[in-house]
Amino acid sequence: MHTESVVKLEQMPETNAPKMTRIEFAIPEPILKQALEIAEADGWKPAEFYRILWFMGLNAYTETANSRLINSELRKNQTQEEQE
Repeated sequence: MHTESVVKLEQMPETNAPKMTRIEFAIPEPILKQALEIAEADGWKPAEFYRILWFMGLNAYTETANSRLINSELRKNQTQEEQE
């Protein structure tokens, strides 16, 4: 029996979109299931939804880190003023 392998390669058009980097991480299965259910209900492809979650999480972390830094600087300034 002779089997032919047919592969059609299509090249993606050039775009100015940023290059992507593949990352892997582990999450509990119930969380993944919930994320996929939400993505489907909202009409997102899983990969798009994962990117949104990643960016939203980074944004939330950055806001928290910035708040801590600002509060730290304010406390430092207040301590310096009290010592003067």
